[in-house]
Amino acid sequence: MKARQHALLITTAAALLAASGVANLGAQARPVQRTPPRENTPRLMVQVFGSADKVAGPEASDELRQRLISAVPSRTLWVFAKEDLVGTLEQSGYPVNEQLARSDEAALAKMLRADEYIRGVVIKDGATYRVEAQLVLTRDNGLTQPLPASEGTRPDRAAAALVRAVTEARKQIDNEKRCVELARSDKLVEAIAAADEGIVEYPNGTLVRYCKMNVMVAQKAAPAAILAMANEILAIDPNSKNALAVAADAQAAAGNTEQANNLLVRLLASDPTNTSLAAKVVDALAASKKYDVAKEIVTKAVADNPGDIGLIRLQFLILTSAGDYKPAIKIGEEMVTMDTSLADVTFFTRLAALYAADSQPQKSAEAAARATQKFPNDASLWQLYAQTLRGAGQTQQSIAAAKRALEIDPKISNGWTQIAVAYNELQQPDSALDALRKAAAAGDDKDQVGGYALNIGNTFFKAAQAEEPKQSASYQRALPFLHFADSTVVAVETKTNAKLLIGVSSYFIAATIAQTLQASKSCDDARLVEKSATDAVIYTQQGGRASPETATQILPAANQLLPYAQAQVKNLCK
Repeated sequence: MKARQHALLITTAAALLAASGVANLGAQARPVQRTPPRENTPRLMVQVFGSADKVAGPEASDELRQRLISAVPSRTLWVFAKEDLVGTLEQSGYPVNEQLARSDEAALAKMLRADEYIRGVVIKDGATYRVEAQLVLTRDNGLTQPLPASEGTRPDRAAAALVRAVTEARKQIDNEKRCVELARSDKLVEAIAAADEGIVEYPNGTLVRYCKMNVMVAQKAAPAAILAMANEILAIDPNSKNALAVAADAQAAAGNTEQANNLLVRLLASDPTNTSLAAKVVDALAASKKYDVAKEIVTKAVADNPGDIGLIRLQFLILTSAGDYKPAIKIGEEMVTMDTSLADVTFFTRLAALYAADSQPQKSAEAAARATQKFPNDASLWQLYAQTLRGAGQTQQSIAAAKRALEIDPKISNGWTQIAVAYNELQQPDSALDALRKAAAAGDDKDQVGGYALNIGNTFFKAAQAEEPKQSASYQRALPFLHFADSTVVAVETKTNAKLLIGVSSYFIAATIAQTLQASKSCDDARLVEKSATDAVIYTQQGGRASPETATQILPAANQLLPYAQAQVKNLCK
């Protein structure tokens, strides 16, 4: 199609001859005796109408073209003769008796320097033929004026009534041009006045309404006012792409998401092969969580445009967002086979997440491994690989991958925190605490780092509480994590919890060891009891808000224990 459009565009000589009013003498050409148009005479093209039998369409368009030539003075409106079109089409390799695609028809009109053209279709209903046509402005084939349908017992008779419809519809043209010119000069109020005059001239005019609507958008009029103008156009032409787009934007601006989405769906239905429009519609639907509608639209768009990698990528993203893991994985893998450039960092991150969500942790790790192979110096992918390895149960290997990420970027967010989590799962708490200290030094989020340390410390504390009889060593395992949490976190509530746990743990350490002092006679034990009892009093007071009930139990006991500990230090540490 593009090659043929190119051929159409290079027939410059034919186009210039036609534009000047001189007939293009092709194989079927015949002279047309008409007064040549003036320089500013508007020019109109009637191309072949569409029809199921490929006969009715050409007959109807030929009849309309010839009747317009006969009915309208050539210096008022220059209507291109059939010969003008045939010569250009033949030189470009286009069929001369078939309706062109919209884009080709627009290209032909521009090449002939037509200001307007008529596009139509002939529909046979029993013994009756109905012609449905529209007047289109060449500068933008979205600016269309529907013409009243006409009927007849033959295609040519059905087209005859369109002559009056065309001349009536063109009453708005001068006002439309004036509206556009004024708008370009930033005379927006005057532009709207010109459009309103055009509406008076032709009450069903959509072309002047398009200009008025665009001016209102430029004025940043209220969404309700813009929507009302768009709805006037849609009442005349329910499939108007421009009006549907503006109405959707106005509804969205007014916060009416569902109505905006419905209009976008209608818009796509009017232009189903428009891939950029399909992307916009699907994005809007996905943003409002209308995944079922979005999936239906994008699936049809992919089917209608096979091999369109943009739509396939959009389908992958929609399926991913909708949580359709298996289809998303399938589409994603096929997509990067078709276009390897799409296998970027973001793609591999999504793919690994999809496999993980689909309960395929090994595949998730494989996807991340592929990513590190393609982008070996991307720290984020090594971190992803570490995460997927841990999810697949390969925790020791995940530490190696996480450390590789840190070699590439020593300040990567959560680098050492990730390692600390892995060490904790391997039941290597000392290594976990060392990694947490490095995480804090590297600038990881303090509340996150300290909060994780608090969780580990709390786990040790609960285990110690569950023991009977109580063991001081069990509480001592919790303290390094609790003290680190207290010194690291910023959040007041978390810090208060850490202090209370330190206070309670310190009390049980003091109380447990105090029971053995008479037998051990150990100075070191006595000093530990004194320090622990002192910490119990201080930290329980500071963290008491976390659990007032616990604090009221621990503080009196710690205050009673402290003088005993101090006496034992004097007695045993001489």
